[in-house]
Amino acid sequence: MRITTIRHGETDWNLQRRPQGSSDIELNQTGLAQAEKLAIRLANEPCDIIYSSDLQRAKKTAEIINACHGIELVTSSLLRESSFGEFEGKPLTDPESAAAFGKFMDERAPAYFAQVQGYLKEITSCGKENIFIVGHFGTIRAIICGLLTLPVEDRGLFIIGNTAIHTFVQRNGGTFEMIIENDTGHL
Repeated sequence: MRITTIRHGETDWNLQRRPQGSSDIELNQTGLAQAEKLAIRLANEPCDIIYSSDLQRAKKTAEIINACHGIELVTSSLLRESSFGEFEGKPLTDPESAAAFGKFMDERAPAYFAQVQGYLKEITSCGKENIFIVGHFGTIRAIICGLLTLPVEDRGLFIIGNTAIHTFVQRNGGTFEMIIENDTGHL
């Protein structure tokens, strides 16, 4: 099995460093262009099914990718970014607010990772060999930790740029190995 995770394209809130969380923010013009470049990059990659968050920034990215594949696209709220509560949409402009947001995320991360990783088990049991998963910064971190059997505390080890690709292959014995990390070369 081969799983490729893909983060959505850029939004205005990404530019403004405003946490999006579960807010349904659309791609900006740069994000749409990034998704088009990504689709060209992935056009010849084997893919049997695409899973995506149902939030429009991820779903639109997945739809643009799927224009080159024409396969089943499954959207799910279980792949959404975590809700950021009172921090959602507010710029983290000072060290105090950034620290408070970090503490909030530390508390939320275990339950959120369990949700995403529970759905990941369904995805890996779908019977398909080549799978794309389009999601968000937090979603992809949860998937990486799940596939590599890392604790939630290790989530900060991974950088996930807009339209970044991470690819994993399943080895004998069922373990996964990351063979592509944070690839944004298509940009």
